[in-house]
Formats: sequence, C-alpha cells, structure tokens
Amino acid sequence: MSSQARVNLEAVLNNLGYEIVAEIKKRGDSEKLLRLIDKALGVLANDGVYAYYVFCKAQDNDKSRDAEDIFIKLPLEKLKPYINLEINNNQSDKGEVEQYFSSLSEDLNKMLAFRNYMETALIYARYHAKAVKKSR
Repeated sequence: MSSQARVNLEAVLNNLGYEIVAEIKKRGDSEKLLRLIDKALGVLANDGVYAYYVFCKAQDNDKSRDAEDIFIKLPLEKLKPYINLEINNNQSDKGEVEQYFSSLSEDLNKMLAFRNYMETALIYARYHAKAVKKSR
C-alpha cells in the first residue's frame, strides 16, 4: 500500500476547510464570502454537485473571481488525487472545469464522493470561520 493510500482523508478535508477560510480572509470582503460557506453548503446538500458549481460561478462579478477560486478551483486541486479527477485546472481553460462538473453525474461513485468530501470540507470551513470570528 502506497503512502498516498494511507493518507487520512479526514485530515485532508479538515485542511481544505481551513484553507477555504484562510483564502477568504486574504481576499478582504470576509463577511460576504463567509456567508457563502453556508449558502454553498446548502446548495450542495439540497440541490447537488452541478447546482453547487453553478451557484459558485454565479457569485462572481466582473471584478472578482473569488468564489470560483475558493469554492471550485481550490477544492478540485486538493481533491484531485482522491477521486481521480481528470481535469486540468488551467485558469485560461475554464471550459474544462465546467465540462467536468457537467459530466460528473455520469459516474455516480465519483459524484457522490465529491459531494460527500465537499460537504465535509465546507462543514469544517464553517467551524473554522466561527472560531476565527470568536477570536476577534
């Protein structure tokens, strides 16, 4: 068994949640982006993976791609080794990420794994965000 297979996935998801909050803190408008954690989690849990993707894309405006970077690209980069994501996170090729989310439903196991992993990471992000807020 390789060392990659022995990685504690729970620790990876915890770290992803922490990184989501750290990225939000770096971006400035923390209150808006912190509210997005709860909203994104709700969309993912109630409406599914593709709705989550569309919701996150819709949160971006002309000046900012924060939601896409934090809630789509960062998780894809971190989860790639754990669900065999066959995409290239090249910033200039946005169609490939969209195609991935569109076709994710074709493989039920990958779709459910991604959904489960993201729900867990967003729950951890919510707790990290509350801890940061209380420490102020």
